[in-house]
Amino acid sequence: MTLTPQELARRIKERALAEGFSAVGITTADSLPEEADRLRWWLDRRYHGTMDWMARYGDHRARPQSFFPDARSVVMVALNYYRENEPISRTPDEGNVSIYARGRDYHRVMRKKLKRLLRYIQELQPEAKGRVCVDSFPIMEKPLARRAGLGWIGKHTNLILKQRGSYFFLGALLLSLELPPDTPFEMDFCGRCTRCLDACPTDALIAPYVLDASRCISYLTIEHVGEIAPDLEDQMGNWVFGCDICQEVCPWNRFSQDTAETDFRSRIPDGWWKLSRMVRMSREQFEKIFRGTPVMRAGYERFMRQVRRAYRLWKQSPAVHPQASREK
Repeated sequence: MTLTPQELARRIKERALAEGFSAVGITTADSLPEEADRLRWWLDRRYHGTMDWMARYGDHRARPQSFFPDARSVVMVALNYYRENEPISRTPDEGNVSIYARGRDYHRVMRKKLKRLLRYIQELQPEAKGRVCVDSFPIMEKPLARRAGLGWIGKHTNLILKQRGSYFFLGALLLSLELPPDTPFEMDFCGRCTRCLDACPTDALIAPYVLDASRCISYLTIEHVGEIAPDLEDQMGNWVFGCDICQEVCPWNRFSQDTAETDFRSRIPDGWWKLSRMVRMSREQFEKIFRGTPVMRAGYERFMRQVRRAYRLWKQSPAVHPQASREK
């Protein structure tokens, strides 16, 4: 049976949702010239810090076909990772790990689902070729997701799904098939709100929609190579891997709902949150507690450097909490 492109697109979306994805949309594999210009502007100001790979692949990131020349369409998916009964921010005497990093590594979860989706598509269309992208290629997932109709990019630079929030992982499936694209999401519902800018302890959001990653707590605790400037260290509070403050204060996240993905449930035992215990963690304990989570990406030495910093700050000012002191 020969399927029309419209019928094939409908079946792909239905199967994506059946795989557990929270949202799905289709766009073309055309380049993103305006985003390429924005990226060059951003890179010229060194807002990427020590993430040299961003500059190395800068000319390719806005062109999906740079990573898969046969690409004609892009299936963009979002997967909810929010847990409504789990605190986003921990108390000042505890180490704070971004909520996305407390469960199973999302790369594995997303990649498995997208590979199953690709196999399903190839059952329908045996000639189809595809490439799964979950941070494996530095394509511009958020602009592509916006163009696929999923949502808009907020002032905190995260993608927001209307009345669903921003606690979503994004993934892409590049396909050799010509599929009808969805209508891009053209609206911006951030309005006059600046809560994310006001709440950021390190002033990483230097303007609406502009993130200086070299000042971002997530970057500093995960990506940064080298010493951290003392004035930034003093504002990082108890975050030891990642940061959720800009999302935590976003009004749209009041619509966030509990994820159905059991792999994203926290794997960190309750007894290990206390900084007084975490600071004494051995390498063996680290590998046992965080095995299979994104925290392993930091490695023991880099993680413990952040734990020691957070412990020192807590001992100096135990009542200080970055969000509480900056949120307006």
